[in-house]
Amino acid sequence: MDKATLVKSDLETEGRVLEALRRARIPVTLCDWDYVPEIEEWQLVVATPLYDSKGPLEASSRIIEALQSAGIYKDVPIRKVSVLSPNDNLVKTLAEDIKGRTEGAIHIVGYDQNKPNHKKIYSVIFAPFTGPGGAVPAQHFTGLGALRKFLEELLHIRKTSVDEAWAELVRKGTTSIFNVQLTNREAKKLKLA
Repeated sequence: MDKATLVKSDLETEGRVLEALRRARIPVTLCDWDYVPEIEEWQLVVATPLYDSKGPLEASSRIIEALQSAGIYKDVPIRKVSVLSPNDNLVKTLAEDIKGRTEGAIHIVGYDQNKPNHKKIYSVIFAPFTGPGGAVPAQHFTGLGALRKFLEELLHIRKTSVDEAWAELVRKGTTSIFNVQLTNREAKKLKLA
């Protein structure tokens, strides 16, 4: 059978998983999709140092707990996630394949915080295709106006891309903008690294 195409919803799932792991303070050195021909589906490969320091069972258990706490475990069961050591050969191969990429994805998740002004809080994560590991930092914005300003003026994302993401964010509470290019210096300056 032909290799199935990775679709936008898969990439959005990656963003939701990264946000769940960030909130649970689980360090991640690589998060990328790998096609497994034997089962004819994509699996999200998550490399974490916990695999080596705490063992594969503990690392997988912590990731399951993070997905359950975020309320996304039904959408992302552990059979769709491959938890591995940063030293695993597959992880090294994936890291080499994506090393040349300079882009990543911006993932945005809205949260109701029961604020007196009823404004939502938005968590923004820049997820480069590979990185040094550690918890993924996030920026937080109150209200859509501050979020739009950040995306358009500081990240220099095209207005049409922001408009499309904006509509999806209002409708679903989460969205992703793909192929965003940031240097390490820019990501640090914007507190996304």
